[in-house]
Amino acid sequence: MPELPEVTVIAEDVRSLAAGKEVTRAAIFRDDVSNAGVEGFGEKLVGKTLKGTGRRGKIITLDFGDYVGVVHLVISGRVLRLPEWREPDKIHTAVVEFDGGEPLVLAFTRLWLGYFDLYDPDRVDDHPLLKRLGPDPFSEEFTPEYLRYVFRRKAAIKGLLLDQSVVSGLGNIYVDEVLFEAKVHPTRKANTLTPEEIEAIHSATRDILGRAIEARGTTFDSYHDAFGETGKFQHQLKVFTHAGEPCPVCGTGIHKLRVAGRGTHVCPVCQPTD
Repeated sequence: MPELPEVTVIAEDVRSLAAGKEVTRAAIFRDDVSNAGVEGFGEKLVGKTLKGTGRRGKIITLDFGDYVGVVHLVISGRVLRLPEWREPDKIHTAVVEFDGGEPLVLAFTRLWLGYFDLYDPDRVDDHPLLKRLGPDPFSEEFTPEYLRYVFRRKAAIKGLLLDQSVVSGLGNIYVDEVLFEAKVHPTRKANTLTPEEIEAIHSATRDILGRAIEARGTTFDSYHDAFGETGKFQHQLKVFTHAGEPCPVCGTGIHKLRVAGRGTHVCPVCQPTD
């Protein structure tokens, strides 16, 4: 699933390609791809100009003035630049064409569980996923003090970091990397963490996500940017997908276990359980 770095890259790519351009055609494959439905999707977007793009957690936002596109790519969704218009199908589930010197066609693919909803600007925060999001890791609200507050719970630290109402944008890949960098075991109860460990988690979160954005995300299978290029941060991962390989710090074999229902990678020496 695209996480914060990948969604940031895609949103920025869409802005570089389409900002300031008017929609000339727009269509979706089925009604459940958008709250606007098959008929309303094109009616609402055609003639509108893309004013800008953004990100809320793992969700892309597209500012069309009268409407805001709320795009959730879920597991394997992508945004692709197509050479020409094509009617939506079960792969290219939403297709939008923009005017310009040369028409630009963007396909939002594989939105089987995701969507391309259209909201009035003053109602975007009512979206079911957006209204429960916790602070963005790069926001002023995301502070060590905030983490000390939410980490008072007797819950595994990995589960809390995956909870989008606690911190928005983090997923399985980056939580494993953050906890390794902070030297905190994923099963540790959040309320047992020291102030120093919480500071380390805060610092590692911003550092790793920032470097992942610079590397244009992590690609294992389906993720590509809007230009069809893969990310490069997979070459910097220290524990994720490295089960059985030596820890880059101490040489101990990386273990894989299950925490919060997710496959989890940990160094048993660098990340002690207590």
